[in-house]
Amino acid sequence: MKAVSLVCASLALAFSGISHGAEIDKTNIQRLGPVAVSTSQPLSVGAHSDVLRSNLVQSLSQSQQGMTLFGDDYSWHVATKSTDKSGWVAYKVQISTERYTQGTLTVAGLDNPQVYVNGELLKSGAEAELNLRTGDYQVLVLADGRSKDVPFSLDWQGKAEIDSPSFVTTDTHRVSYEQLFDSKVISALTLSPNGKYLLQTSSEYLAGNGDKATKVTELVQVSDKRVLYRWQDNAPTSAVWAQDSKQLAFVANKQIQRLNIKDMSINVVSSNVDNVSNLQWFGDNLLFSWQKPFKADEKATTKRFQALQDRWSYWRNNSQVYLLDVDSGFMRQLTHGKLSSNLLDQNAASGNVLITRSPVDYKEPAHSLTQLIELNVNSLAETLIGEYRTFNHATYTDDGMYIMAGPDFMNALGVQDKSVVVNNYDGQLYWRSNDGNVVALSKDFDPAIGAASKLDNDDLVLRVSEGDRGQLYLYDFSRQRFNKLKTGVDMVNRFSVASGLSKPVIAFAGVSATVPQKAYLMKSGKKTLMFDSQAQSYANTRIGQIQDFDFTNKHGHNIDGRVYLPTDFDANKKYPALVYYYGGTSPVTRNFTGRWPFNLWAAQGYVVYVLQPNGATGYGQAFSGRHVNAWGDYSADDIIEGTQAFLKAHSFVDPKRVGNMGASYGGFMTMYLATKTDIFAASMAHAGISNLSAYWGYGWWGYGYSGVASKGSFPWNNRDLYVEHSPLYHADKINTPLLLLHGNADTNVPVGESHYMYTALKMLDKPVELIEFNGQDHHINGRQARFDWWDVTLAWFDMQLKDQPQWWNALYPETKATE
Repeated sequence: MKAVSLVCASLALAFSGISHGAEIDKTNIQRLGPVAVSTSQPLSVGAHSDVLRSNLVQSLSQSQQGMTLFGDDYSWHVATKSTDKSGWVAYKVQISTERYTQGTLTVAGLDNPQVYVNGELLKSGAEAELNLRTGDYQVLVLADGRSKDVPFSLDWQGKAEIDSPSFVTTDTHRVSYEQLFDSKVISALTLSPNGKYLLQTSSEYLAGNGDKATKVTELVQVSDKRVLYRWQDNAPTSAVWAQDSKQLAFVANKQIQRLNIKDMSINVVSSNVDNVSNLQWFGDNLLFSWQKPFKADEKATTKRFQALQDRWSYWRNNSQVYLLDVDSGFMRQLTHGKLSSNLLDQNAASGNVLITRSPVDYKEPAHSLTQLIELNVNSLAETLIGEYRTFNHATYTDDGMYIMAGPDFMNALGVQDKSVVVNNYDGQLYWRSNDGNVVALSKDFDPAIGAASKLDNDDLVLRVSEGDRGQLYLYDFSRQRFNKLKTGVDMVNRFSVASGLSKPVIAFAGVSATVPQKAYLMKSGKKTLMFDSQAQSYANTRIGQIQDFDFTNKHGHNIDGRVYLPTDFDANKKYPALVYYYGGTSPVTRNFTGRWPFNLWAAQGYVVYVLQPNGATGYGQAFSGRHVNAWGDYSADDIIEGTQAFLKAHSFVDPKRVGNMGASYGGFMTMYLATKTDIFAASMAHAGISNLSAYWGYGWWGYGYSGVASKGSFPWNNRDLYVEHSPLYHADKINTPLLLLHGNADTNVPVGESHYMYTALKMLDKPVELIEFNGQDHHINGRQARFDWWDVTLAWFDMQLKDQPQWWNALYPETKATE
């Protein structure tokens, strides 16, 4: 949404609340024009009229004061101001709704009008049907001119008396779907080793492009932010800087290319190299991974599975490591075999590279095995460093290597308390010397280790999960100490370091819970702003406030939480509330937007309570360990107890209008909670697990995830876990209206998990709805699919918690609900 307005609920309607149809007061309508620019044809006529008007509407929607056309200035004026001029004309009116609103906008007195809502064409013609979510909208009418015989007017006719929006001009607006999904963000950062150059990629969604993002990659000189080179089509991927920062290698157009920084020239090093990735400089040459996709026998009508992993569509693809001589284009294949070789890191001085392979091995949890191998590039001799059940990554140091893995790495070397069954998704940091001695570096460091980048002196910049925040830390190698860096944001989403320097120079992009993305360059602790999404896309947007809300559970554990307040919050009102909690084992982070848009829910009039129950990583090994072999134990009690404490502490929340929701493991939690409590008035489970045995055996990663979450437990040796903790086997205890959402192409949690519960609740005559999203996998990522998904979720809770079924009935007219 570009330029729209916010209207508080307390503002008076432009017409009587009794009547749901009336002419809109012209003092609330603005006009630009008539614009008498000589053209061979009117705006609505011609081969390119749609494009012409679309571009014009984008400019008109964003212009607050007016615009300049061919040297002449045109301003927005109140529509009551008279004029005798002729030419094309634009009118705009701002509409604010406090509930789902339906009605018809009728245009009179204009020639060939087109109606646009938030910059997108709704209807060509004098009548346009509007179906508006709770929010603020700019309606713009563009026409060839005014009628000589009929006076101009805009009339609103609501479908019912409840469909009575406000038409009052203000300067700010509530956050919208389009802003949260479409706004430009920095999606990739690559800083040169000397810290002088930054390769950054931005991504945004533009009107008319549908689900296709517009991506632009720029090479920026850090000192003055000057753009040295720009790619839009065929943007570079797998970009990597030479250690002297004089060359940038990347993949584009199925080619490996090289950019010379001195003269900005690009030369093609190798062509016809499809499926190439993970470029790394090895001295003056390049290492890379090259994948050969598996091609099935076209005559085959059956598939004999070779392993559990063979259900993965990509498992039979084969990837190997190659070395490219950049001067001649000659490529050496360094690895081969039935198992893929994955390139981790290189040490050109020693002539070695680190690779991993993953043979099929289910003997121990998590029922996978990683081989860490050192390969000598000259002799191709391989040295097996170790075989590990938990392993994430390895990076060379001058006299050893850093390793990232779970606490159980190397016979539980990273475990704080041997009496705790640890959660191996709780990432830890280790160091291995060249003589094979391994030391646990983060055993007493509670944040979970994620990504890492090494500096020239072997210090590390780490991105960690610290509670519900994603922060940067510097690991001082010589002092063996973790130092937190002051980023000023809640969540660092991506970062890059100048690897050729010993003191950290870092480019990073991040957000806070109620603050959109900003990107910075940080040097010597001082930050320089490189990008500001708030200024570009949210300048006139009002975001609700956020408050921390923690409580101590019955076991004495502190349970972290936060509360989002509705936009234009009024403590004297009674609000419905939504409760959200973790999926998998990860905490619910303080991201500004994403699949679960808490700020949008608050803008829709909900108080939102987010809590981090036992089992989440980032709060220490004992806390995350309570996820293992629990499947609802601890976490369900925390959610129930937390919701009760939240309601007691917030008198403006109506305890009879509280909903809850979650996805994946959180979807399981939603179903599980429904078997344990009636505290919630309505629930939504997306891609939830209802039958632990079915998920364990059929989900693509079910056996592997269960190897961590259900360590050592199987359907044959722990019936209590797999049966008694499966919501399906307690469906008769569910009374809460339950909405089940699922992508029918979900490979992680197959759609059958929702069907099991739907079948059970239908047989039991319990309130349940099942909505499938065609062609969608575990996450609903496409733009329109995401909007539809948000619509369904909010329409469900509007119906159940606000007693407003109109939106749901508009989405699914066959549903029999009371109007």
